[in-house]
Amino acid sequence: KKKKLLCTSSFCYCVTHQDTILKSTTMNSVCIILQLVLLILLCVVMSNLVFGEVEINCIESERETLLKIKGDLIDKAGYLSSWGSEDNKRECCTWRGIRCNKQTGHIEVLNLNVTDFSKLEHIPLRGKISRSLIELKYLKVLNLGWNDFSDQLDISEFIGFLSPNIIYLDLSFSLFGGPFPSQVGNLSALQYLNIDENFFQNAKNLESFSRLSSLKILDLSFSNLSEANLCVLKELPSLKGLSLRDCGIQDVSLISSLSCVNNTSSSLLERLDLSGNGFSSLIYKWLFNIGKSLMHLDLSGNQLQGAIPKSMGNLCSLRHIFLDGNKISGKFDELFGNLSGCMQNFLEHLSLSFNQLSGTFSDNISEFSSLNILDLSENLLVGSLPNIASFFPSLTKLNLDGNQFTGIPGNSFSGLFHLDTLSIADNSFKGILTETHLSDLFRLKELYLSRNSQLSLRINSDSVPPFQLNLLQLQSVKLGPKFPNWIKLQRNLTFLDMSNAEIPNTIPTWVWNTFPRLTFFNLSHNRISGKLPPDLSTISFESIEIDLSFNNLEGPLPLFPFNLTYLDLSKNRFSGPLSILSKITPSISCIDLSDNMLSGNIPQIQCQSLFMLNLANNKLSGKIPNWLMQNWGFNSLILANNSLSGEIPSTVGNLSNLQVLDLRNNNLSGELPSSLQKCKALESLDLGDNKLFGEIPSWIGEMLHLKFLILRSNGFYGRIPLQICQLTDIKILDISINNISGIIPECFSNFSMMALQTNLRDLNFSLSSPIYFFQGRPWCLGEVTVFSEGRQHGYGRSTRELLRVIDLSSNKLTGNIPSQFTNFSALVALNLSQNCLNGTIPLKIGMLKELMSLDLSRNYLSGDIPSSVVNLTFLNHLDLSYNNFSGKIPSSTQLQSFNASKFIGNPFLCGLPLQLKCPGEKSFDQSQPTNNSGAGTVHEDEDEFEKWFYTGMGIGFAVGFWAICGSLILKHSWRHAYFRLMLNIKDWIYVMIVVHWARLRRRFQS
Repeated sequence: KKKKLLCTSSFCYCVTHQDTILKSTTMNSVCIILQLVLLILLCVVMSNLVFGEVEINCIESERETLLKIKGDLIDKAGYLSSWGSEDNKRECCTWRGIRCNKQTGHIEVLNLNVTDFSKLEHIPLRGKISRSLIELKYLKVLNLGWNDFSDQLDISEFIGFLSPNIIYLDLSFSLFGGPFPSQVGNLSALQYLNIDENFFQNAKNLESFSRLSSLKILDLSFSNLSEANLCVLKELPSLKGLSLRDCGIQDVSLISSLSCVNNTSSSLLERLDLSGNGFSSLIYKWLFNIGKSLMHLDLSGNQLQGAIPKSMGNLCSLRHIFLDGNKISGKFDELFGNLSGCMQNFLEHLSLSFNQLSGTFSDNISEFSSLNILDLSENLLVGSLPNIASFFPSLTKLNLDGNQFTGIPGNSFSGLFHLDTLSIADNSFKGILTETHLSDLFRLKELYLSRNSQLSLRINSDSVPPFQLNLLQLQSVKLGPKFPNWIKLQRNLTFLDMSNAEIPNTIPTWVWNTFPRLTFFNLSHNRISGKLPPDLSTISFESIEIDLSFNNLEGPLPLFPFNLTYLDLSKNRFSGPLSILSKITPSISCIDLSDNMLSGNIPQIQCQSLFMLNLANNKLSGKIPNWLMQNWGFNSLILANNSLSGEIPSTVGNLSNLQVLDLRNNNLSGELPSSLQKCKALESLDLGDNKLFGEIPSWIGEMLHLKFLILRSNGFYGRIPLQICQLTDIKILDISINNISGIIPECFSNFSMMALQTNLRDLNFSLSSPIYFFQGRPWCLGEVTVFSEGRQHGYGRSTRELLRVIDLSSNKLTGNIPSQFTNFSALVALNLSQNCLNGTIPLKIGMLKELMSLDLSRNYLSGDIPSSVVNLTFLNHLDLSYNNFSGKIPSSTQLQSFNASKFIGNPFLCGLPLQLKCPGEKSFDQSQPTNNSGAGTVHEDEDEFEKWFYTGMGIGFAVGFWAICGSLILKHSWRHAYFRLMLNIKDWIYVMIVVHWARLRRRFQS
């Protein structure tokens, strides 16, 4: 305050003493004026300098309020580390997210949105928002977005008592719950309100919003407004932007509520987002009445059907239209015909992806001269591409992904001088694309050609493309047989994907030193061989993700680039020790070296950001190191199929965020560590094929997120704990080949996911582990192993999510098969073999409609095989052998197709496919139906053989007869030669018979 007063006094002195200054001078008037101007300028400069040095001190009471707010928050990432009571942190106006008024020192901005979208992983603030927030009386901007405040049950208790000066309030993506905060209507100065993506209860009363007369932007997305009266919108005269995305609004409520919106309330509306609701094409009529000033319209994710009405083209102010994810149909040229009204020369962005548009580009389309962005991906468009510039000369982005275009796009892109993004992936283009076809794309930055398996990209290595790409996606495009050298000139590349591109040779050395900005590099699923350079650590990348999986690379692992964030070298032939990993960058988040020939111990990796490590299917030995259990951020730890020994570290409980733990097929021993129960986030636990022992702990039932539990082939004993029934999300339960005794708990009926219907008819039992993409980045998530039909199957994450398996085989279980199993309508495989079960098969076993494998062999089950078994139409593996079943095997094309060995060991069981006839049966062929599947019964096989034997013999005789006789009839010389041969043979036979007969007579006579 003293500095402010000094500044003010200095300026005032300069002004009030002008007369004295003027009188004291003897210069002429010109000099006097010049001196006066200079003096005033000097005073102003001094005043500014003094003002510039003013320091705004934090107001103590507001600083204490901020510390109370921090006290109720959980800040694992340390975003608020600058907030504190220490001497060096007392100036709260410099704290992160805080801004103060320069004159008064009061806090005006509180921003707790700590999201950094440039980073892969976001750790939000958690906890609760303190009621002390209402003590910040001068607050103008409050941003609580992108956090996790799900523990906050009710914010309505304070939201209406916030500072009356607030003009900006953002609560988006913060997981708030409880009643809808209608009290926000008390904040009459609000100009911006965003409560998108929360979990508030139904909003029935929005009347308080009518007081927000200054509101310009309103976002209520993801709020349940199905019962709300939206007439309040007419009371918002300043509203320019309205977003009601995913609010459960249907046509009826829309028409009845928004019919009250008159021209006055909607005349300023420029942006309207109604995506993700249930609107049908009836909305067009309402839209034409309120859309006169509309510039941005989003109706994506609704139920719009049929063609876009022609009147849409008369919304002259529209610049951006989003209609993605509907059922819009009709011909392509008709679509643009209906849009060719007054908006034709002004439309800038048109997005119609994931619809049902059909037809081809035709010459009937008018020119849309201002269209910059066109997205027609995932439709039913066919034919070849014409010259696109003749229709849309100003395009900057073109997306035609996921259609059925064919041919080679010859001059299709000629004249698109402004195009920076071209995406034609997932089509059926054929032929060779050369540099000539791309010669006009001077501004091209992103090129997507992926998954056109018949398309070859051949750019001459001597030519210089006219563009400098940032992103190049060539997955499943033919680039071989040589590595494309023209890419060497694309030095600005940040994303390069040439996976599955038929590249057979080695990686050129220039690849590692050419792209300093590269952040993603994918050469997976090729036939690349050779070794990697021994030292890649000298290559400078800001950050880089490398995927070279599914190749034939060999040799030792190299030193990796320092800023490596993701590494996938799986499915290669790398060998040698893992010790090089001790020098890997600490910023790496994902390492997948599975399916190689790496050996030795697991070295220590100093990577606190590492959350996925996959070293499965190698030759690793030694113990599981303790350092692995110190990284609380671990999401997946996969060490399966190695030779690791020792016990599971007792510190495994430190991995509180662990979702996947796969240690199967090692030499691990000991009991399950009790600390494992702290891993509450576990979804997949696979400890099969080890030497673990002890009882299955009851605390396993506390892992409520567990979907896959595999403890097979160990030494576990005791009973199945009843707490395991709390795992309602379980999809695969495998505790086979142990010493488990007791009965099967009836509470297994709690496994609700086993009853969730899933279409498994096209399930592909492959051994692959697919690569998934999250925000454009691949994640390797390992396999889950299931034993079915006596064989081991490995399933990647996409497939295993579909599976439902229960395997309790090879134990000492007793009692009956619980009848509740028949409620598992989604069950795919059930194996209870090699136990001591008795009783009968549940009568309603046929309700397991999705069952593909059923093994009840080697028990003490008795009674008849239920007739409902014939309803298991997808059954391809059945084994009921070595029980005490009796009666007739139910007749169906399914059961009789199985080998008789699947029913043996049941002395009182009869009927096909067994040879034992049932009482009263005359013969199998009279009593059994024809097998349409082609496998047939024994007698049906014999009948089938006889039928085809005689048919084939008849056909063979006819063919042989006419092959000989036909040639004799047609060929005169052959006919004479043939009969001459027959006569000679006849004479030779006659002579031989006479001679031998004469010899025999002489012998008898002698």
